[in-house]
Amino acid sequence: MRHHWAIVITTAALLATSCSTGSDSDAAVSPTASSTAAPATTEGAIFELRTDTASNAPNAATTGATPTTAPPTTTTTSTTTTTTTTTTTTTTTTLPPAGPAQSLDLSAPLLLVGTSVEGRPITAERFGTVGGHRVLVIGVIHGNEDGGVPIIDDLRRRSLAGTGPEGVELWLIESMNPDGQAAQDRHNANQVDLNRNFPFRWSPIGQPGDGQYAGTAAASEPETRSMVAFVSQLRPDVAIWYHQDANLIIPSSGRDGRIRARYAELSGLPLADCCDGGVYTGIAATWARDELSDQEGVPFIVELPGGDLTTEQVTTHANTVSAIAVEAATL
Repeated sequence: MRHHWAIVITTAALLATSCSTGSDSDAAVSPTASSTAAPATTEGAIFELRTDTASNAPNAATTGATPTTAPPTTTTTSTTTTTTTTTTTTTTTTLPPAGPAQSLDLSAPLLLVGTSVEGRPITAERFGTVGGHRVLVIGVIHGNEDGGVPIIDDLRRRSLAGTGPEGVELWLIESMNPDGQAAQDRHNANQVDLNRNFPFRWSPIGQPGDGQYAGTAAASEPETRSMVAFVSQLRPDVAIWYHQDANLIIPSSGRDGRIRARYAELSGLPLADCCDGGVYTGIAATWARDELSDQEGVPFIVELPGGDLTTEQVTTHANTVSAIAVEAATL
């Protein structure tokens, strides 16, 4: 069954558009809004400038209980002089302080990764062999692009039936944007495009209501912080984010390119570039690629076709994920 959510964000200097009807690549293209941004890149040749500042570091997700995030703090300073009664008021709002990620129980079959702005749980399910080849699949990041949900359902069903990929520790997250999915909105409940909010070469884009609004700061959103903490600890070898509806996989090189090409071959999706001329920073898969670069981890985006997937398409993609999960160790 298909669920839908949507989010819209623009930039003052440039209204960035995604491939086809709102999907986007995990290539990072430097925005014109930032004078310090690094040169534009393509998906196949990632070159990004990391922004590792304390204010942008993600907060931790918690395990087994509702994650808590301190609310933004507001400091007001007033100064009064007696000679010419002058009052100056300065108000500063800061994001919640960053802290070390709490240890997650990665042996648990069901893990609470975090909660959304509106308090909906973001959960990860573990199947297969603990300590095996780790593969992570995320069904939804843009709330109105939820064609990945039936694929997650199929992979779950196979795993419960004992027919999942052998020797693989398979992790499934149905949605990292449950609020957007419930509203069938691209964004989360704060009107932030979560795929512009990750803390790797983040840059401000637009304002609330714009199609690709990047938020107030890198990892400003609880959904983003939760996923950053989870992926950083899980350290999967392969991570797949499903989007719609460009119907393609962007090519790359090296091991990354071989795994993408194999997914394209098995699924029937074309290998092709997309989204030229857009503003693409703070992307989840690109952040994960940088985070996992020390182990040659391969996170990438699969752009599904638009509309509801047929049963045959769902089966094909579930078959492809299962094959990639097993083959990736040798690719």
